[in-house]
Amino acid sequence: MKAKIILSVFAVTVSTILLCAFHSPEVLSPCDAPLVGDHSGAPGETNCTACHAGTNNSGTGTITLDVGGGMTDYVPGQTYICTVTVSQTNTDKMGFCCLALQNSNNTSIGSFSLIDPTRTRLYTLGSRNYCSHNPCGADALSLGFNQWTFNWTAPSTNAGNVTLYLGALATNHNHATSGDYAYTRSVTLSPSATSINEIPYAVTNFSVFPVPASEQFTVSFENLSEEKLQLSVCDLQGRVIKILSDENLPQGKISKSFSIQELGLNVGIYFISIQKSGMKINQKLTIL
Repeated sequence: MKAKIILSVFAVTVSTILLCAFHSPEVLSPCDAPLVGDHSGAPGETNCTACHAGTNNSGTGTITLDVGGGMTDYVPGQTYICTVTVSQTNTDKMGFCCLALQNSNNTSIGSFSLIDPTRTRLYTLGSRNYCSHNPCGADALSLGFNQWTFNWTAPSTNAGNVTLYLGALATNHNHATSGDYAYTRSVTLSPSATSINEIPYAVTNFSVFPVPASEQFTVSFENLSEEKLQLSVCDLQGRVIKILSDENLPQGKISKSFSIQELGLNVGIYFISIQKSGMKINQKLTIL
């Protein structure tokens, strides 16, 4: 009888561990971080405190979810770069999971795609589609700081308001569920009155890399028409602090690299801005 009781307790313990491993019995990689599942804090879901002790959003960390350089609306069919940043003093393991839901019915909307498959992954649970860190992607880029980028493509037609939900975790790496910090964030986007074929930017495939940058960064985009274009570095309030170029650029792919030291930029978060034809678009630049 005692043996049966011990076996039963063992079975329950194993089941609980598997559930808290985010509904997946996958073997952990040598990078030593579990794979994240449906803990985004979205309607119908828990957050990371489902498996980690503590109170959600009670930590002192800084957690951000940026969509398209601070967009508040979406153009149907347009693809936006999303950036998740987690800062928590003296932690070296961080993770996240993100999904996008249509507000009217809380169903997955749009689609995610990877920019850095070595640190992020896509997966589906039930009818919901997610993007998250992978085991190696949980390793901090520097002590107390981690960041991931990925793409989200808006639905091809007006789907009403859409919310991107983020669940994030900063851990003390003690191989237990105590002493960790769980967070949730969300960004709600409204449909734009402009269709993807009417965007007057005349610039596509705008990207800034690497993310984050420490010595230099490269700005790349496709210039669809030859005319004057200003490329600049802006602060978080949108103020221009450095003009990188202000000239007529030829039609075609443009790629320009810049030295962070020569520009005199400090550690922090900036926006790289393209202004053309009276319009302005941004991409985030993080400097470590």
